[in-house]
Amino acid sequence: MKNYRMKKFTRSFILPGVIALFAISCNKGKSEYHLTATLPANIKADSLYLLDYKGDKIGGVAADKEGKFVFVGKTTEAAPAGISNEKLHLYIPFILENADISIDVKDTDMNTDIKGGEIQSIVYGYEKDPNYEKLNLERRKVSKEQFTNLDMTDEPKVEEARKIVNKVGDQVYKIKNDYLKKVVADDNPPMAKAIASTMISDRDYTAEKILARLDKYKKEIGKSDYITYYEKMMNEFKTMEDNAKTVTVGSDFKDVMGKTRNGEEIKLSDLVAKNKYTILEFWASWCGPCRGEIPNLKKAYAKYHGKGLEILSVSLDSKNAAWIKALDDEKTVWPNINIEGEFQNPQVVNYGITGIPASYLIDQNGKIVASNYDLREFDLDRTLSKFIK
Repeated sequence: MKNYRMKKFTRSFILPGVIALFAISCNKGKSEYHLTATLPANIKADSLYLLDYKGDKIGGVAADKEGKFVFVGKTTEAAPAGISNEKLHLYIPFILENADISIDVKDTDMNTDIKGGEIQSIVYGYEKDPNYEKLNLERRKVSKEQFTNLDMTDEPKVEEARKIVNKVGDQVYKIKNDYLKKVVADDNPPMAKAIASTMISDRDYTAEKILARLDKYKKEIGKSDYITYYEKMMNEFKTMEDNAKTVTVGSDFKDVMGKTRNGEEIKLSDLVAKNKYTILEFWASWCGPCRGEIPNLKKAYAKYHGKGLEILSVSLDSKNAAWIKALDDEKTVWPNINIEGEFQNPQVVNYGITGIPASYLIDQNGKIVASNYDLREFDLDRTLSKFIK
């Protein structure tokens, strides 16, 4: 597991309110959902899947004669969901509720127009703000312009590109975040407030604060599977935060054990005892930033392995075949192991990891001497050069 604040609302935010009222009047008393998704002509898909907030498939459909993907069913409560096609790397989030809902994907950049549903209209109202739409398009354009054909080994140029992209991105996130805060603060249905609370990314919205709000909304709503699920997630996140504090710089490492692609068992403690320094790297084949760090690790390994550096990559892949393919594609030469259970594996929980890549530099005495951002990109070599001469 990437704040937002916002100015006073202007007239541009009247439209979502009107849409919400229209949706309420049209969908009042609806006992099932009728979801229609359309893709542009240049995006070909054999099928689309409807996923719930856990990422589980609710169902899949092929396109009808008109090229539309139609899902019909019933849901016990309004809750986050998404339509997906893995091959196309397509995922469109929305709120699934018993209503007539249309999802129109407009282009390959996945610009999307979603209509229908009371909670959807309230929670995602920021997408109708002209400033948000304009800046979001600009963010995508600037990102493409800045990073296409960029030499990622040129640190000054990479930092400048990020600065330019982040300047626009911060404005986008600010509009979104402050809109969601207003949804929570205003007189809206409790379920809209609950979902908005889980979508806010702000340091002010701590796990404790979110849990307190969810508890209040659950009492107003009654039974809610989504709120119960998210409460469980937040409590697990609090545990992870506490565990992460036990593996900071200066702490002792915690052992990790897993099997290589050939079934050989490797323990981190064995590598730590044999080498001056060991990098522990948690990653997965599906993690783009993780794969992006592999060239940096390769350079570091080539430069420092002969001086006492070892690396242990720990994959959180649930699909063994995907992990093996990634190893073949990346052609890494240091020890790689896979562990079961992904983020729920007790060894991962011990490190309090909520996102990957997660990296730790451990000395031969078993002390963590550097971690995470100090072991990324250009900082990796700078950090290693301080310890390995």
